[in-house]
Amino acid sequence: MLEKGFSVPELAVPALPQGISWFPLPPGWWVTGGVVLIALLLFALFRLARWRRNAWRREARASLQQPHSVDGWLELIKRILLMHQPRASVSNAITPEQLLQKVDIDDDLRQQLSVRYCQPDNQLDAGRTARLQLQLKNWLEKLPYV
Repeated sequence: MLEKGFSVPELAVPALPQGISWFPLPPGWWVTGGVVLIALLLFALFRLARWRRNAWRREARASLQQPHSVDGWLELIKRILLMHQPRASVSNAITPEQLLQKVDIDDDLRQQLSVRYCQPDNQLDAGRTARLQLQLKNWLEKLPYV
């Protein structure tokens, strides 16, 4: 069958072409990379701007955890309202009742804050303070982002 000196070619390991180089990349990949980089940069800038715009919200959350007198609570509420409403409408609220109409808290707390405003003993008891902190925190979270 096979004559002497005849060799069988190696079929198990065929000859392959050389590997394709990854670099230099085609121009389309450079354009795609540039577009992705610009998109990521814009996303980061928008997030940074939103984070900076909401610095007042983080400060207000931190301030809610500290003890305040009734005058301090009303000052904090007024500062929060000034972030969302025009200064003229907030400054027209002369009495605490007018100021607290714009805040979503219980009527009992609203009445206690109004009665104790600018009084010598203007501290709330621990239970009311905790309720006020919780309700102000919920109100703060419901406010729209500026």
